[in-house]
Amino acid sequence: MNENLKTSIADNFKNTELGFLRIRKNLQIVSYSNLQTENYLREIILSTHLNCIETKGKNHYFECAKFNAILAVNSHSLTIIVNGNVKLTH
Repeated sequence: MNENLKTSIADNFKNTELGFLRIRKNLQIVSYSNLQTENYLREIILSTHLNCIETKGKNHYFECAKFNAILAVNSHSLTIIVNGNVKLTH
């Protein structure tokens, strides 16, 4: 992972309505709109240090201590899921 790829993911990720509902529930931000959720996810991605990003299989995992969140981003579709139980090796 490098800064250019991280920025590209932050600028281009997407999700479905159901995906945003699940993300809001998992991140405990249920009162956020889709736009607020997108901005929050973008902030998580951009705040994650490069050494806290790992690619495993088809996903990039962003482990952000500042937000106490782990995001899995599909490397092909750039769809995000929130994942709380992935152990990274950094």
